[in-house]
Amino acid sequence: MTAPHNASPTDLPDRLCTWCRVPMKKRLVGGNQFVHYTCPKCIFQHTTRLGLKPVAPKH
Repeated sequence: MTAPHNASPTDLPDRLCTWCRVPMKKRLVGGNQFVHYTCPKCIFQHTTRLGLKPVAPKH
């Protein structure tokens, strides 16, 4: 999954709360590298990385 760095919340994937099954609120965080989801009912939180995971440098 990839998203431009200037994506708006309407461009981000929707997610249902794991427990309540209601649509979660979403916002970009971490320099637009992550989507932070919050359930408006039970305040369950989840964060998902956008794009590819950075490759760790080899030592």
